[in-house]
Amino acid sequence: MTFASAISTVSQWRSLPQLAITVAAIFAILLLSALFQLPDPMIRHDDYPALLADPELFYSKTLTEGRWVNYLWHLRGVVTPAWLNFLVYQLLWAIYLGSLVHNAFDREAEVWQQVMVALIAGLSLPWVLISMWFNTLIPGLAILALYGWLATRLSERACRWLMLVFVPAALMSYTTYPFLILAMSLTRADTARSAKDLAGLLVLFIASFALGMLAIYSLNYAEHGVFGVPMADWRNPSPATDLASVLSNSKLAADFLGKLVLKGGGYSITWLALLQAALLGCAVWAVLRRDRWRALYMLSGAGLGLLLLCLQVLRSGIDMPVRSGGFLWAFGAVFVGLFALQLCDGGRARLSRNLLFSATALYVIFAGLTHYFSTEWNRLSRHMAAELAGREGPVYVTGTYLSLEAASKSDLQAERSVEFRLNYLTGRDIVICERRPEACAGLPEELRGGLLEGRGYEVRHIEGGSVLMLSPEALREGKLEAARKNRQADG
Repeated sequence: MTFASAISTVSQWRSLPQLAITVAAIFAILLLSALFQLPDPMIRHDDYPALLADPELFYSKTLTEGRWVNYLWHLRGVVTPAWLNFLVYQLLWAIYLGSLVHNAFDREAEVWQQVMVALIAGLSLPWVLISMWFNTLIPGLAILALYGWLATRLSERACRWLMLVFVPAALMSYTTYPFLILAMSLTRADTARSAKDLAGLLVLFIASFALGMLAIYSLNYAEHGVFGVPMADWRNPSPATDLASVLSNSKLAADFLGKLVLKGGGYSITWLALLQAALLGCAVWAVLRRDRWRALYMLSGAGLGLLLLCLQVLRSGIDMPVRSGGFLWAFGAVFVGLFALQLCDGGRARLSRNLLFSATALYVIFAGLTHYFSTEWNRLSRHMAAELAGREGPVYVTGTYLSLEAASKSDLQAERSVEFRLNYLTGRDIVICERRPEACAGLPEELRGGLLEGRGYEVRHIEGGSVLMLSPEALREGKLEAARKNRQADG
């Protein structure tokens, strides 16, 4: 109750606008959950081009992912520190979340209640995972934050028509961001709900989404000569060509939905996933009984988003990551918030407070743990950089990064994670011998094999450079190889 009481006192600060107080409180707790990231945030291998404002390294994603807004961001020519970019990312996320709960609850909820619902929506595992690409996603979140803020200032009608601009822009930033824009309209408390109104809203959104796809296809055709978005090899595409391939891909869609429940909802802990599913089920049922149309509006948004993702899997046969389903928590959190308010109105204020506090505390704790373990590689790589400092010439990395426990805990996804990180810390050229064996052919034989005894690493300085020796024995398989083997086993 201390946590709830502390946030509740914020609502007494009448000298500041309520929305500003809500955003400030959300921002503060987002930073608290990411405390271990603040001085040196974890950066995924393909997020480094955004950090370093290098458009050449990102260019291929305009074709395979249609992320043209992100590409324009890479052209900015100004490089800012990673910690500053991380703070900007979290602030923009707080603005969107604050706007969402402000419009969803209006005067129904106190500030502390709105803050807790926002944290449930914003600290789910999918959003914590995607925050590791914070440098790339800053422009996309800026679009969401601007739309969210406008939604608190403009009429509902004006905000709906603005989807024709904001949905295509969000789509060219990150595939599922448009569903967060849709959530702003579907969760509004002041909507005059009806079947006709809901149908019109969904048609407008689908038209906006189609406009965004047309823009991406047109840009790809003009720049790459391809009218479409071909899937990258690392996604393991298996396009559907007949009924048999559609049925095969349906297993991938089912697997994605299962992971959303187990991993996204329960951090791969079965009892936790079932507990959250039960809470959400109770919340949806309670809201359906009290305000059927309000529940149907939110269920239609969540259902439409899931439908489009599953259709993409059925059509292209790609591996859909759990982080793609993060928009579901925007709807789910509002359901839980409305359920808590109903309990309060029914004379169960204590149960309502405990429910919100427990759910929020759970998300804050697990988000903090995820952030902490994600920075394990950062801590180890700083030690590596310290031993490599003061020397010149290239650094040759022998063995495999998959042998490092820190790489496993931080879930490094490619050897370029090592290359970019050490280059960023030392300024030296990094040669990954696992990927470029010809560049390491001149190394002494006893160094080329990597660290043959024990785990960890060892640094050897040689004439004209240094060698970072890792064990050649992997603790786990690479992500791409593991995904392909899983498919073969399922087949």
